[in-house]
Amino acid sequence: MNRLLAIALLCAGLAACSSTPPIRHYTLGPLPPAPAVAPSATGASLVVGPVGVPAAIDRLHIVRQQGGARAEVSDEHRWAAPLKTEIARRVAVEVARHSAYVRAVAWPQASIADPDLTLPIDVLRFDADGFERVTLEAVWTLRKGGHDVVSRRFSATETVREPSWDGLAAAHGRLVDALAADIVSALPIRP
Repeated sequence: MNRLLAIALLCAGLAACSSTPPIRHYTLGPLPPAPAVAPSATGASLVVGPVGVPAAIDRLHIVRQQGGARAEVSDEHRWAAPLKTEIARRVAVEVARHSAYVRAVAWPQASIADPDLTLPIDVLRFDADGFERVTLEAVWTLRKGGHDVVSRRFSATETVREPSWDGLAAAHGRLVDALAADIVSALPIRP
């Protein structure tokens, strides 16, 4: 009987060691509800992207800075899609909601062959400092017919309201919304 008990305990111990924590996936936040009326197919158009991000965060794993130069890459907490895709999608939605550019779409899946404007974004920094704050620095340029119309540098820091992975993802989303608001403020009224 002792032998069976020892085998059972050994098996239970091995099973406990081999279990891995569940992987959780995050987005930059929920999208707002769709408008009651579909946007006009003839409205102003804008393609958001391509979006470039630093190699250190160009991954599905969420990265947090810990004590200056050390980065923590989480195995259990990941973005649901690449950050550059999430940023383009979120900016396109916010631009469509708050401007005359109702046909704003994210690159590369853009359905608009010849948009009125294009909006490439270069993210220079999108750092999470532990569970305390997130900083976004980016340079964006509005282009019409291959020529720069407006170019700006955006920089902001957002406090993580809840010290958790959910709170961290939400702070990232609020910063991208602030970037979108900066872009909307510079959009020409008419293309």
